[in-house]
Amino acid sequence: MIIVDKLTVTINNKELLKKISLRLKPRTISVFIGGSGAGKTTLLKTIAGLTPITDGIITVNGQQLNELNAYERAEKVGFVFQEFNLFAHFTALENCVDPLMVHGRSYEQATEQSLKLLQNLGMKEYADHYPGELSGGQQQRVAIARALSLQPKMILLDEPSASLDPANTDRLVEILKSLAAQGLTVALSSQDMSFVRKIAHTIYFIKDGQVAEECENVSEIDNCPLIKKWIGE
Repeated sequence: MIIVDKLTVTINNKELLKKISLRLKPRTISVFIGGSGAGKTTLLKTIAGLTPITDGIITVNGQQLNELNAYERAEKVGFVFQEFNLFAHFTALENCVDPLMVHGRSYEQATEQSLKLLQNLGMKEYADHYPGELSGGQQQRVAIARALSLQPKMILLDEPSASLDPANTDRLVEILKSLAAQGLTVALSSQDMSFVRKIAHTIYFIKDGQVAEECENVSEIDNCPLIKKWIGE
């Protein structure tokens, strides 16, 4: 369970997030929607501990985020960047092995675990390929495997469908639904409403750094006037 309580983030004297409060639950997929610059990515990065908190509290499974060091945060929350941020000079396997070895696993342990993750995501046969040799969808699956390597209880994804074709988008939907069914808390940002309708349990409409509206069930979008208006714009 991730609890965000009155979260405020100010960078360079600009308030990017304003007293945001929400709960992200295990076995659910929460989606942050809203226009560019609304604060979706900042919110995801702050929950992951990649952007500092100015005020408020984020609690991860009962522990305050700001009380965890970088290693502890990485073991609780996995993050997949929109650009994937894979190391270009590492193979797919090496990209997954690296965080495990940083966290003290032996090379043999890290390799065995990484190969299992890549296999689960249909990428084992590409383990020796470099990111530049992979398609966008394949790179994303490697990035997801890397984010899952430390067995976090939560995975965050920034605009995960933005660069995918329909077939890879459908595969991503299957992967994320499977992860949620396994007990993970999944949260992501998106402006792709066809994707959101396929995957979301709860939708948070972010506007001007605030949660302007919450839709607890994707089937109830028509009862959420701000979201309905934004979709029509």
